[in-house]
Amino acid sequence: MSRQIKNVVLAGATGALGSHILTGLVSHGGFNLTILTRNAAGTLPVGATAKVVDFSSVTALAAALQGQDAVVDAISSPDPSVSMRLIDAAVTAGVYRYIAPEFSGDPKNDKGRALPVFGGKKQIYEHLQKVASEDRITWTAISNGAFLDWCLRTGFVNIDLFNKKVALMNDGSHVFPWTTLPAVGTAVCNALTQAEKTKNQTLFIYSVQKSQKDILAIAKDALGAENWETQSQDMEAALEEAMIAVKSGDYSWKVMGDLIRYSISTPGYSGRLEQDNNDLLGVRPMSDEQVKTLIQQIFDELKTAKK
Repeated sequence: MSRQIKNVVLAGATGALGSHILTGLVSHGGFNLTILTRNAAGTLPVGATAKVVDFSSVTALAAALQGQDAVVDAISSPDPSVSMRLIDAAVTAGVYRYIAPEFSGDPKNDKGRALPVFGGKKQIYEHLQKVASEDRITWTAISNGAFLDWCLRTGFVNIDLFNKKVALMNDGSHVFPWTTLPAVGTAVCNALTQAEKTKNQTLFIYSVQKSQKDILAIAKDALGAENWETQSQDMEAALEEAMIAVKSGDYSWKVMGDLIRYSISTPGYSGRLEQDNNDLLGVRPMSDEQVKTLIQQIFDELKTAKK
């Protein structure tokens, strides 16, 4: 009989991704959900409880994890030691499953993992592999590529919907996976409910597999093709500048962002998934019409926020 996961802890519930994972776990209704927080929590959704814990203490974390079946790590801290302590605490407490704070590209892509922006994820992943190899815990990692809705809302992939400005990464033709935040939340829930099928695996999902140019074309269809300002960004030059900045101690969001943009726009670092786990994790690919609707919704949100 496969292991049933009922008691679930979520760390990082207030982040852009964590909040959607929280929504997914609560909506599922089949989990006893506990949220780990550094400070007293505000209003919690029905079905969730909170525990204030010292994230700097493995002992305190282990005490908070007693009796739990799974930990979902959605922590976005640049300091990998936070998640590594949480892993150690989960092992100490006898937690069965650990959902890694991956939520990016392929953790086995050596080129991508060599970029400084993914250094923390690399350390966390390797630490989790080590304790799992000793049969002390099981794990699941989810690879989702770029966050489709978040990237369009923030302009992170150089597509500014509100101002109709775009900077093509190289020529903008490289295809890679994009996944919405709610879809990632769905995937996490289904990974937990199918514990045996998702044991000790990296699972790959997507909402769409498209290039930056493909997304731009849909945006033009949604918002009108006129008055777009288009430039291009040499990603090799961006990489070189970012690496120089890192060597000087600059780990700013601009520098880290350029490294991420390089990884998603460059062959060998990312690319179209030939195999995926969408069916297993309940993730439905989006049609162009659905992406168009999403873009229109995001544009309306941005327009309202500017008023």
